[in-house]
Amino acid sequence: MSLREVAKLLPAEVSAQIEREGGALTEVRLRAGRPVQLVSGRRDCFCGEAIAPERFRRLLGGMMEHSYYAREEELAQGFFTMRDGCRVGVCGAYILRPGGGCSMRAIGSACIRVAREVRGCAEEAIAQMLAADARGMLLLSRPGLGKTTMLRDAARLLSERGFSVGIADERHELAACMDGVPTLDVGARSDVADGCPKSLAMERLVRSMAPDVIVTDEIGNARDAQVLRETARRGVRLVASAHASGFGDLRGGMLGALAKEGVFSIAVLLDGAPGQIAGIRSLGGAA
Repeated sequence: MSLREVAKLLPAEVSAQIEREGGALTEVRLRAGRPVQLVSGRRDCFCGEAIAPERFRRLLGGMMEHSYYAREEELAQGFFTMRDGCRVGVCGAYILRPGGGCSMRAIGSACIRVAREVRGCAEEAIAQMLAADARGMLLLSRPGLGKTTMLRDAARLLSERGFSVGIADERHELAACMDGVPTLDVGARSDVADGCPKSLAMERLVRSMAPDVIVTDEIGNARDAQVLRETARRGVRLVASAHASGFGDLRGGMLGALAKEGVFSIAVLLDGAPGQIAGIRSLGGAA
């Protein structure tokens, strides 16, 4: 199911408001027993009548293509992805698994993050990356400010400039693949490893597709960092994103180490409105 199809199943007033918001809409928040919340940048509103719990469950079932168990691993991480690339964060009642971890027992809230193509939004960042002959570019921002949208456009722009691009799309968001085929424009020279943990996806892309550049979203653990180091040592450029509040987060920790080692040599900070570049900084790491 896509966001457009979800909108048709919501009360008519909500559907009409989603249509009016158009490209400004960034989130649709659904909660059992409460009205729909629509978020456009820093502005939000509640719309329509409260969604009855039974109607909410039917909506969620449709959004997951009526295949809860096929989504169980994703749901255990707190999200699933719809076929149009919209990522749906969920929370509710959990069950602890033997040996650790947890799985969803019931969903009470869902946050649909609207996937969109904004052609040209990464133009400035890519131009600076190529002008500086940067080995890697890291996009930084707080959640919801357009990192994934900018990565998607960066892949398209690099492809148009003649680079072979490998996309490690662990959460199905960057390319919104259907059976391995992108439904969003990530460029004619791009190859997508879809639904595979990004560390494995990067290894397989390097081994099988010989990319000039690898694009991946939300690096966050030691295994990701190690594969990024190995990929950079093989001469592959990297474009990746990470959660951060500002350039100060590059002074230490995993991100600071990657910058110091030269895995990333340029950083782009998004702040303000979604997709708005607040600054671009050379990191000056080791060669």
